[in-house]
Amino acid sequence: MEKFNFTQKTAQIAQRAYELNIKARKQGLKILVNDIDAEMLKNQDVFEIGISLAAQGVDLEFISGVLQNKIDMEQDKMLKRVKIIQKTAVLCIHENINSWMMFSAIFSYISVNEQEEIRKHLKDKVFTEYFQMYLGA
Repeated sequence: MEKFNFTQKTAQIAQRAYELNIKARKQGLKILVNDIDAEMLKNQDVFEIGISLAAQGVDLEFISGVLQNKIDMEQDKMLKRVKIIQKTAVLCIHENINSWMMFSAIFSYISVNEQEEIRKHLKDKVFTEYFQMYLGA
C-alpha cells in the first residue's frame, strides 16, 4: 500500500468513524447494525467486524481481542497501521468517546506529514476545526 493510499484510506476511516460515532452517541450502538457494509464485512475488514460486534452488544474486551487477532495476522506494515487505526476507531465508538478525542486517538498513529496529506481528503468542517485546534494547522 503506497503512502497516498494509506492517507486516503485513513481519511476514509476517520470520516466514517466520525459519522458512526455521532450516530451511536445520539441513538445507541445497536442502530449501527444498519450501517454495516456487508461487502467489507465479508472481506474481513477490521472496522466493519468491530462495528458489527459493537452493534450486537458485544463487550469491549472481546471486540478488542478479535480485532487484535486480525491485526496480528497482517504482514504488511502499512495495512497493519490501517487496521490498528480501525480498531482504535471502533473502540472509541464503543466507549462513547467524543469525536475530537477519537480523532486524537486515531491521529496518534500518524506522522505530521501524513496528517497534512490526510487533511486534504477530509472535507467536513469538524476536521478543519480539529486540525486547527490540536495541530495548529
